[in-house]
Amino acid sequence: MQQISLENLVQYVSPQWLHLLKMEERSRSIVLRNGLQKLNEEDVAEIMEAVIQEYAKETLYH
Repeated sequence: MQQISLENLVQYVSPQWLHLLKMEERSRSIVLRNGLQKLNEEDVAEIMEAVIQEYAKETLYH
C-alpha cells in the first residue's frame, strides 16, 4: 500500500486536470493498494470524482 496526496497523484497521471481541484481537495491523502504504476486516467478520474463529491456534501448553499 502507498499513501499519496491527491495533488501528487494527479500530477503524476493527468497533470492537465489539476486545475479542477480546490486546495483542500488537493491535499487529501489517498491510499493506493497497488501503487502508482497500475493507475490510468480513468482510475484517477474516479478518485477525483469521489473526493469532489465528498467535499461538495460539506458545502452549504444559501
